[in-house]
Amino acid sequence: MSQTRQQQSKTARTNILAKLKKQVQGADYTKLPQEKGFDYPQQSTEQQLAQFKSLLEANHAQVIELDYADIAQVVVDYLKKNSLSNLLIAEHSPLAPQFKPFEESVSLKSFDFELHQGQQFKETLFNEIQASITHSEAAIAATGSIVISPDFREPRTMSLVPPVHFIIVKRSTIHQNLQSLIELQSWQNGLPTNKVLISGPSKTADIQQTLAYGAHGPKELIVLLCD
Repeated sequence: MSQTRQQQSKTARTNILAKLKKQVQGADYTKLPQEKGFDYPQQSTEQQLAQFKSLLEANHAQVIELDYADIAQVVVDYLKKNSLSNLLIAEHSPLAPQFKPFEESVSLKSFDFELHQGQQFKETLFNEIQASITHSEAAIAATGSIVISPDFREPRTMSLVPPVHFIIVKRSTIHQNLQSLIELQSWQNGLPTNKVLISGPSKTADIQQTLAYGAHGPKELIVLLCD
């Protein structure tokens, strides 16, 4: 940044702060309500699971309970029922062997990171891929949210671009609230570089206040809840 731009930025910041200070001058902060901490009610594992499912479904996500070994069969049945012909999967996904028997029914698109650097893969990803499947790291019952940690194996692109997103959530990873997850993983000792919370399919009401799905991400979110 040049010296002139630095000076302009400093002047603008000074003016904004001075204006804010002038507006709050003489404010009586004793009239503000006292802050009170919030204690989440203790819930059993069954209650947390029920709340997690209820909140996701209220946000137009679909929750399917199944065994991990049945994931491929359930996904393929869903794709065929909805006339979808391909699925994006991580290159070395542990699910790959499950999908082997269904290769004639559904075209598996492997997330190949060499192609990812070229235009060919981008064209395929944005114009041809119909669905994807990824794993999650944890889930939060209090908000019906799924926590993912995108990395080079399953990057954010896989859960953000395809119109239909299948995401695997293990029951054992459901936490009562975000605080309990933070404490368990000791975020205070090293804040994660990238955590994404998903609470339903993408939606927006920016245009004429009309709620529309799929504006900034998947139009459908199918949560595969398993052991």
